[in-house]
Amino acid sequence: VQASMLSTADASRLQSFLQSSSEDEDVGAPAGAVYESQSGNIVQTISDLLEKAEEQLETARSTETKSLQAFEMMEQGLKDEIKFANKELSEAKEGIAAASEKKASSEGDLEMTQKDLSADVAGLSELHHECMTK
Repeated sequence: VQASMLSTADASRLQSFLQSSSEDEDVGAPAGAVYESQSGNIVQTISDLLEKAEEQLETARSTETKSLQAFEMMEQGLKDEIKFANKELSEAKEGIAAASEKKASSEGDLEMTQKDLSADVAGLSELHHECMTK
């Protein structure tokens, strides 16, 4: 029996029983008419200890069940968050890829337009020069 499971009252009853039984052994066996059964106290103490242990076991099981349910709910919530975050991440990556492609295409168009513009400016300048000389 673990000492942590005994209350002070239970421990003192058990101690008094053990002391009385050791004193009886020293004196010898009691006379039949004088003997009073002491086993009722021990049986009661052990029954009380059993009830207390069963209550503690039930409390522990209940706490464990509640904790397990809370853990499973938290785990499911986190898995859902990860799933949706990964979906958003892939959508963002697709958006970045599309924007990068559009940017590259636009930069190519800009470069072509700038070359055409400088050719047109040069042509205008040349035309303007020709008009001025005539």
